[in-house]
Amino acid sequence: MAEKADSELVRRQNRRLVLGALRQHGASARVELGRLTGLSPATITTICAQLIQEGVISEANMPLVAPPSGKRGRPVVRLLLNPAAALVLAVKISIDDVMIVLSDFRGETIARNEVRLPTYEAGRNAFGVALADAIAGFLAWQNIPSRRLARIGIAIQGLADSRHGTIVWSPAFKAGDIPVAQPIEARFGVPCFVANDANMIAEGLVASDRARYGGVTAAIFTGYGVGMGVIINGEVFHGATGAAAEFGHMNHVPKGALCRCGKRGCVEAYVADYGILRHYAGETAQDAPRTAVPESTMIGLHQKAKAGDNRARAAFELAGSTLGYGIGRVISILNPDRVVLAGPGLQTSELMEQAMHDALEQSVVEVLRRDVAIEQVRFSDDMIIRGTIDSLLRTIDREIFAAAATNVGTATA
Repeated sequence: MAEKADSELVRRQNRRLVLGALRQHGASARVELGRLTGLSPATITTICAQLIQEGVISEANMPLVAPPSGKRGRPVVRLLLNPAAALVLAVKISIDDVMIVLSDFRGETIARNEVRLPTYEAGRNAFGVALADAIAGFLAWQNIPSRRLARIGIAIQGLADSRHGTIVWSPAFKAGDIPVAQPIEARFGVPCFVANDANMIAEGLVASDRARYGGVTAAIFTGYGVGMGVIINGEVFHGATGAAAEFGHMNHVPKGALCRCGKRGCVEAYVADYGILRHYAGETAQDAPRTAVPESTMIGLHQKAKAGDNRARAAFELAGSTLGYGIGRVISILNPDRVVLAGPGLQTSELMEQAMHDALEQSVVEVLRRDVAIEQVRFSDDMIIRGTIDSLLRTIDREIFAAAATNVGTATA
């Protein structure tokens, strides 16, 4: 019995390796899959035949590649993921705004729509129902029955409890502990997860370049808020409840500036756009604005600092210093290979950079920081959507298709 169980685990792992290679590298010949996965030609042949029969992968509809000159054999046929194998739905929730994106099994976007949906004043038990209505409207618009969905993923600003599928706290809501996954699962009969948007950025980084971000990486977001996703050995670490790595709400200055979360002295209260703006205005005890600070406002403040406004420059330098001390704590705890900075807040990075590096040098001994690569990546909201989709697809690779269960809806159903 144990031998049968062990062989089943190996089979699942091998199928997952093949699916992961195709997802990472695209159309590949069987010999390439063997090289990428380390599996034997016989194992590759068996797994690919099964996956083709199940409709999970297909032979690429492209010109065949002939063997190298002078060698005999059949032309090389490339395999790729079958886009019709499953559909997933990604949802990004912001203040009074919801983005919904439908993707095929290959990760290609089929449709997307932005919906104005009141969040801040929504009742605790009303929002999940309203979101389910918005999703239903989106599916009706696309003429997609819910049975064709394999998974739904929701990314939110703030604290998410992935175990219970709730929004614990978010600047987008006045209420807390908002049930989201349960009303959606009850409505559509599809598994749904709720996650922090910074974690979804980290998921997208792994999917984009596993070789680069497959070790230990801390991905820090700055902009309307401050968050972090942690990648450990190629997997995003979500913590016991999904609230791991709340970088923005670490305390930086006891009894310091008022944060949007209601506490004082958080990293976010100094680094987020509203924190920079309040320090410039000398209004650090004021509540944070409910809506995002307009991009034009931050650009204007940036221009003032560059033109010689000392108060504006000091506000940006304080943000950089706070960020540097925060990164120092992360390096001391995680010993990461790299720290990735992303977000609209980095548009002003040249005003923050020197202060950030000075603070980092003061907070961490050289031997701990010298091998850590610190880099910036271009950010757009699509990074969050992309990461959510990638996370959904890897989940169904692992939970459905690695186990050879083919009872999910398809795009041709």
